[in-house]
Amino acid sequence: MEKIILADSTSNFENIKNFFKKENDLSIISFDYKSHKKLESENIPHQISDDYITDSQCKTIQDYVYKFTYWYFDKDFSKFLKYREINLGRLYQDELLNFFVRFLKKFKEIEIIFTSNQNKEFLAENELFDIIQFFTNSSSNLQKSIKKFHSFPHEEMRVNLKIGGYDKSLFLSRDRYLKLKKLSDFLINSMLNPKITDKAETKVLFAEYNTERYKELFLKSKKFNTEIFFYGKRRPAFWNGSTLKTIRNSKCKIITNRLIYDKVAKHDENLGIEKMRTQLSELWEKNSSLEKFFSFGKFAIFKLIKPVLVELIENRLSHTIHEIELVNRMFQKFRFDFSVIINELGFSEQIISSMSKTHNVKCIHMQEGFHWDTIAAHANLASQGAYLHDADKLAVWGDIDRTISIENGGVPSNKIKIVGAPRYDNLFNSENKKQDYILVASSGDPQPEEVNGIRIKKIEKYLTDILQISKIVRELDEEVFIKLHPSPTQLMDLVELGRTIDPKITIVSHGEITSLLPSAKLVISVGMSSAIIEALILKKPVIFIPGIDYNWGKPSVINEKGCLISSITELKNDLEGILNNKKLYAEQQNSSQKYLSKLISHHGNASDEFYKYLKNYTI
Repeated sequence: MEKIILADSTSNFENIKNFFKKENDLSIISFDYKSHKKLESENIPHQISDDYITDSQCKTIQDYVYKFTYWYFDKDFSKFLKYREINLGRLYQDELLNFFVRFLKKFKEIEIIFTSNQNKEFLAENELFDIIQFFTNSSSNLQKSIKKFHSFPHEEMRVNLKIGGYDKSLFLSRDRYLKLKKLSDFLINSMLNPKITDKAETKVLFAEYNTERYKELFLKSKKFNTEIFFYGKRRPAFWNGSTLKTIRNSKCKIITNRLIYDKVAKHDENLGIEKMRTQLSELWEKNSSLEKFFSFGKFAIFKLIKPVLVELIENRLSHTIHEIELVNRMFQKFRFDFSVIINELGFSEQIISSMSKTHNVKCIHMQEGFHWDTIAAHANLASQGAYLHDADKLAVWGDIDRTISIENGGVPSNKIKIVGAPRYDNLFNSENKKQDYILVASSGDPQPEEVNGIRIKKIEKYLTDILQISKIVRELDEEVFIKLHPSPTQLMDLVELGRTIDPKITIVSHGEITSLLPSAKLVISVGMSSAIIEALILKKPVIFIPGIDYNWGKPSVINEKGCLISSITELKNDLEGILNNKKLYAEQQNSSQKYLSKLISHHGNASDEFYKYLKNYTI
């Protein structure tokens, strides 16, 4: 009988290689980019699963992704997930979103593959084996012992360090990171010995803030007689000399577990865990309702999804309740006037925004990033916590995001305040250097929360486009720097690929792009990136080349000519035009500054504006 091996990044490739060597009648199908590249490097012929689904089917899958991700809102389930008015299902929305994108895409592809290959034997393992077993008993597990495998985006934590003047990134397991964080808390309390006073007029809690990026926001607190506090579970308060200096000069108090965890918190934690275990047991008994809700087309797939929900919610229950009680105790001990968060998706941010309500603390959601601001991108923005949810007010950059939040996000106008972009205060006040190179900025693509973001051919095209762009720049005898986005792991493939094209191509994988911008002649952004805005602030011309197509239409930065839009075929001419034509250069610069004035208010003094807003805060 002909055999078909289903492979993804969790597969045992030694087993696959052995089968390939000894089996004549064998097909292999790859289900993700990593497995595709691995098979390719081993010269093993294979198909890719993307070829079995259409664009229309991908759209349908994405709709189901959002439906399933928001399962915790369903009235039949939400009451069992509530603890101190916090929905435990929502705490893991980001991880569930990534899981459902990957899982549902695989499920649909395997359904189609099986339908046309019902007389063949399938070999797979882990998630792929679970899915193919759903359709047929004519399948074998490639693993000798059955291993259930679920990977989540936050199982691995990224730690940025500066060593000997170089930026380095370490990737640690979640458990190891938490152990190091515990040691770090001890050292922080020993070194800084934070003392809490009641002298300040206003007390503000900042959650999970990048103290390097928001340096001015922290330092300006003293000017407004504001006592500030830092609370971070996935991000340290300082990690180099510069950030430590910011903490010390701002007199920011770092709140650690050692400062707030006591017998009261421990007692409440134990009761909470017991309570939630009972509620969750009741939830899993609602099998018929869960099966009905998790219907994917004609298939009831809850039995495949249940282990993932259990792993995320029940297996992490002790940690979740511990974190909630920590925040609850923190609000009891410190009488904050305000809490400030940068999104309403993060684990810590959700807990803090909810606890702020419980303790009558005003919560401000400060806009963090540059958005793809079309109605077509609304579902994605909502899933990433870009709009107002539990927070009291939304502090936005300028008129454009105010309009988006009202029209697309449904945020009441009286809950929005334009304060500018505190993260860019330093950049507005910085100076350019000698213009040495063309800077190619990768975006947050590929986006794992979108089906199109994990399709193999789209990822390959995106990487190829970046290299092709770099090649075009080199043909013009211009030096080129590629700045990799800190998120997508696939981009690391560019390091080796870039060297094969031209060893003079400089690829930067660590650090902030803002350190590279002052010396850039021009920026080419492949996909939507904050680098576009940062370049405009420094009055650099920007050429935008669409990255992976998510069918989101044209954002305002294109419609309002904040930057030039180009393509691989047109890039050479566009580059030559803007580099050699002073009139065109000036026109584009003028157009980009007009757009920037609409996008961001209070250039260079947004931190001041934010504290003024807090001082004059009204309901």
